[in-house]
Amino acid sequence: MKKAKCLAIVLSLFSAAPAWAGGSASPAPVPEVEESDVAVLPPAGAHWMFAYFSFRNLAQLIDGDTGKQLGGVHIAQLSNIAFSPDKKHIYVAETIWSKGNRGTRQDMITVYDGRTLKLDHEIPLPGRLLAGDRLNTFSISADGRYAYVYDMAPASSVIVVDLEKRKVLPPVEIPGCALAFAAGNTGVVSVCGDGSLAVISHAGGKAEVTQTAPFFDAGEDPVYDNSVFDAKSGKGYLLSYSGRVYEVTAGSGSGAQIAQPWSLQEGAHMPRAETKPLVVNWLPGGQQPVAYDAATGRLYVLMHKGEFWSYKEAGEELWEVDVATHKVLRRAALDKPAMSVAVSQDKEPLLFLAEPGGAIHIWDAATLSEKASAASMGPSHFVVAP
Repeated sequence: MKKAKCLAIVLSLFSAAPAWAGGSASPAPVPEVEESDVAVLPPAGAHWMFAYFSFRNLAQLIDGDTGKQLGGVHIAQLSNIAFSPDKKHIYVAETIWSKGNRGTRQDMITVYDGRTLKLDHEIPLPGRLLAGDRLNTFSISADGRYAYVYDMAPASSVIVVDLEKRKVLPPVEIPGCALAFAAGNTGVVSVCGDGSLAVISHAGGKAEVTQTAPFFDAGEDPVYDNSVFDAKSGKGYLLSYSGRVYEVTAGSGSGAQIAQPWSLQEGAHMPRAETKPLVVNWLPGGQQPVAYDAATGRLYVLMHKGEFWSYKEAGEELWEVDVATHKVLRRAALDKPAMSVAVSQDKEPLLFLAEPGGAIHIWDAATLSEKASAASMGPSHFVVAP
């Protein structure tokens, strides 16, 4: 009995052994067929924004409600980026060379799909100005039909691009002027070295340029090239280095009206800032020092204590200003200095404050309290919120 039981056990082991031991093997698993796929973003939110540094090759798309990165768009160095008004497309005005740092130069507007972030098409340009950290050398018209690209080869001009027809219209020369603020559906505003504005209208297919009288002194108290314009209303706010605000109203074919300037410091019950040396004032500063919420009529300005010509210093406080009354409504001290500020354009706006190191703090504009933050991207950069 003992021998028979042992034999039965041995036989049972061999019957359950794998194929290499003489037993039966389980069927080999059939691998699943791989299928290519493209991730699709949800419909664009009002609190989406781009963060980028002009010497990096990536613009990061961030959800302001959570601070999480949704994706990224490749950009060449010294590029500009903008949403279409309906956020169905993302536009990048960029310049590349066929051999990286040399070879054939190619200037273009690269168009990406706003849901997949895939390349849609490219529109070749005759040129564009290469300048770091300058948002307003590229803008989109209020209806999303036209793009405006500032160029200087060799004279200053604005290149008008029909985005629907993918067609470049003849450049409009603006001698002695720079930048391209979209104002309306067929209007562009440029700032001139003599302290005036050049207003371009290209309604009806023919471009006309109207120049205002000089209204600021570019040598004594220049205005920031990163001032703000609302393309829908044609209203703009040019901020000077000393903290004076020039309200501009521009429209297609109507030139521009410029109101009397007012002082940020006086709006905060302080003396107007001095432009003399060795006088310390509260002054605007940073790379992107001002943002405008068109719905509420609020300016948000990064301010610091310093002498005149310290316009690149990071902000120590954020001032909320009512453009109707010229009053500073609130002053918020910043835990860490900020180089850039942007604001979303919706009923519940968010503020985006970028540190020099790259971290982004996202605030509720109603309470001026932090709601979320985004991880550091490295060097200081711009934030773009439509």
